[in-house]
Amino acid sequence: MYWQEKIDRIGIQFAQADFIRHFTDWPEILKTLESCFIIKCDLNSRFSNWSEQFKSPTVIRNISREDISAEIDRLDNNCNYWVILVHGDYPTSKQVVYDCKPIVIKSLIEVSVGDLFIGDKKYNWLVQFQQTEGNTVPLVKSGKHETPFEKGSYC
Repeated sequence: MYWQEKIDRIGIQFAQADFIRHFTDWPEILKTLESCFIIKCDLNSRFSNWSEQFKSPTVIRNISREDISAEIDRLDNNCNYWVILVHGDYPTSKQVVYDCKPIVIKSLIEVSVGDLFIGDKKYNWLVQFQQTEGNTVPLVKSGKHETPFEKGSYC
């Protein structure tokens, strides 16, 4: 099944306000995210290789793949977030942005295999759920504001 078919299936499960996917300003959103959180080493590369170019990257913690859903539960269920999914490998990777609530983020994670970025809609922070070879998923943030993933500590 193609990516767009998967997204269309997810789209019919949720209210339009919970999963905004058809908007024309996505290049501006990605450009703003890049200007806030990404160090542009190559001006010709657009919207790719973000994980290696985070501004002031901070590792929040490492989690197991099974705990990703629990981390998403830390987000405010009444708020929408920027969600950026990465398809393919650098230098030809493509980043797709959505405006959605945490319940939709969980559905997107189920169909995605690449890196996942979740950002505050006010551009205060951006967190990468970095896909690695093993079962460990580092949560890496850029931005000076506290994220929902940092609130409250647990082991």
